[in-house]
Amino acid sequence: MDIAAKTALVVGGGPAGMEAALKIGQAGFRAVLVEREPDLGGTLRKLVSSFPRWENPADLISVKVQMLEGNGNVECLTSTTLISTERSEKGFWVALRHLKNGGSRELDVDAVILATGFDLMDVSVYGEYGYGIYPNVMSSLEFEERLRTWKEGVGPMPKAVAFFKCVGSRDRSKGFPYCSRICCMYTAKQAGLVKDLFPETKVYVFYMDYRAAGKGYEEFVRDVIEKKHVRYVRGRPAKVLPENGRLLVRAEDTLMGIPVEVVVDMVVLASAIVPRAETRALAKTFGALTDEYGFIEPVPYTTMRSGERIFFAGGCGFAVETQGALQQGAAAAAEVIALFNKSEF
Repeated sequence: MDIAAKTALVVGGGPAGMEAALKIGQAGFRAVLVEREPDLGGTLRKLVSSFPRWENPADLISVKVQMLEGNGNVECLTSTTLISTERSEKGFWVALRHLKNGGSRELDVDAVILATGFDLMDVSVYGEYGYGIYPNVMSSLEFEERLRTWKEGVGPMPKAVAFFKCVGSRDRSKGFPYCSRICCMYTAKQAGLVKDLFPETKVYVFYMDYRAAGKGYEEFVRDVIEKKHVRYVRGRPAKVLPENGRLLVRAEDTLMGIPVEVVVDMVVLASAIVPRAETRALAKTFGALTDEYGFIEPVPYTTMRSGERIFFAGGCGFAVETQGALQQGAAAAAEVIALFNKSEF
């Protein structure tokens, strides 16, 4: 068996895709990692800190990129997208296009890992919150950029910031009845960072409940509440209104049974996690299963589409934190390696 002749295509250069390509390359097989953005890292590249250890995501990306570049079995193709595929005798013929120079390329691959990540729902459907109307109402990912500028010393200190959790998640009226899983933790992270940067700023988190199911997660949230003095208010906000250049938040504290009004400088919406549009298209192209929302669905007891040499990892299957994405990328790579090692391959 010629190990080097076995090739896996990994679509998506976030943490799951990077880890999958790296593990395949380290096993002695060839991996081609395709990422449509100019740089690897995916959503992780947009974040300024992580939970539960307050690490800098840029450090992780840097390490993984160095390892990928140092592995001769891995080829990373950024600013590149998949434009067509055709089944071959034991895999797929795929056509790729470079988004900047228009160049095209064809590959014969023996297996495919989809790691296309996730998106956030369009929160403008919550007109009562003023997204797209008031400039200081933003999504959680947009707020990461604001945190970045603050860390660089740019921009005035806010007097108060409010975070709304479960905006779209667990809301049947908007079509997303599921919990998006990671919002509780990244909201706590963002709220804690605001207090680290501006100890005098008042920070409110409006929530239905919080879910901290991970090692160190409960301790992380309790630290944000008790040591960083972020105020958690149990209740879904009803309305955001402009008031003298600031924002008035109207809600109810369901624990106290009283109405609450706070005036803040900005509102951050933790919107529902949704699959990317290209995920559903790619799943259809390769014959992978998807659920009713468009997330890739595993065949029972495996991450593989039975008999199709298609695997997946990371947020294209459902919302997942960084560590989980890395673990899923390694697991998908392990399945590819096992497939490639079969004597009858």
